[in-house]
Amino acid sequence: MSNQTYQCCFCNENIESNKIDITALIVISNWDKNQDEQQEQQLFCHMECLRSKLGDNVPLYIADIFD
Repeated sequence: MSNQTYQCCFCNENIESNKIDITALIVISNWDKNQDEQQEQQLFCHMECLRSKLGDNVPLYIADIFD
């Protein structure tokens, strides 16, 4: 069992690491630039928080695996 703790970037609540609910987002800035100009950051969230923030027309295929 890992001692790693995770906090949701949307609701600021802790995410229990013994659940499949730890969702990681990789944000890349300057996507259309050369790789040396890109920056990336990893953020964590609850799957349900991510779903609630997406528009109705945005499919979240990864969530279908756990439903």
